[in-house]
Amino acid sequence: MLDRRQISHLLNEIPLFAGCSDDVLEKLAAAATERDLAKGEVIYEAGEQALDMYVLLHGLVSFKTASGVGHLHVETLMKRHMIFGWAALVPEHPRRLGSATCMETSTVLVMNGDRIMEILTEHPKAGFLVMKRLCSMIASTFIEKA
Repeated sequence: MLDRRQISHLLNEIPLFAGCSDDVLEKLAAAATERDLAKGEVIYEAGEQALDMYVLLHGLVSFKTASGVGHLHVETLMKRHMIFGWAALVPEHPRRLGSATCMETSTVLVMNGDRIMEILTEHPKAGFLVMKRLCSMIASTFIEKA
């Protein structure tokens, strides 16, 4: 198990949170819970309410979504320290766009979206930075690369 200092350091290495103040990183770390998951375990399904976001500490997670009409499927494998489930940071708890499943035994940090938003609201400079980066993540997810 990681302690708060280790989680804070790890969060600072993730592009979404990198460069936030030590105070913000500590509060985010305090709000994170480490969770072990079994191979084949479904973390969330498409259509569920998005309450938590995740940081993959180790293991392999597959994210699948059905796009558009028909049977077009997109699959992305999450690598170490990748964030997924970011819809939890979007107001009004939107529905999940896809499902996330462990391809092997994995460990994640679970972070409640409402708590993250409370912390970012208390620290507007960090909040602006994180939300700006989140917008870029969302855009890169939906915009085709030339």
